[in-house]
Amino acid sequence: MKKTLLSIVTLTAVGISQGGISKVWAGELVYKMRLRDTVTEYKNPSEIDEYKKEWAVVNIIDGKKIKIRHTTHIQNKAFPVNRWFDHPASAIRICLADDFEQRNCRSTSGDIATLPTGKSIHDLVIDFRYSEAGTVYTRSIQITPDMKPKSR
Repeated sequence: MKKTLLSIVTLTAVGISQGGISKVWAGELVYKMRLRDTVTEYKNPSEIDEYKKEWAVVNIIDGKKIKIRHTTHIQNKAFPVNRWFDHPASAIRICLADDFEQRNCRSTSGDIATLPTGKSIHDLVIDFRYSEAGTVYTRSIQITPDMKPKSR
């Protein structure tokens, strides 16, 4: 029992000292970016205006893949009613960002894309397509180095 415990402690210490702990715990990072806020206007005066907030949510999985979704938060002004609607990306284009130029772009279908080898999320411009209420939209985002991931 003592030998087993000592072995576990030793292996854990070696893993921590060699940076292995960050690999074990790094699993997934989540960046949430607010895109815009709007007030929805209705033609019927009996309906109440609602606030609509849009977000892009980027999950980085094992430092190699990204998963993107658009989410809409709708809040009624008069009543405490909040609704969230998630829209997974249907296509993603990743380009290397060089100042304002985009180069070496790669596209994929679906909501998951692989990061270019040796590049971080901060080196990229990401365009993604999603569908909301039957309309297809495209958004472009860039995660700057000063942005910090949020806890899940």
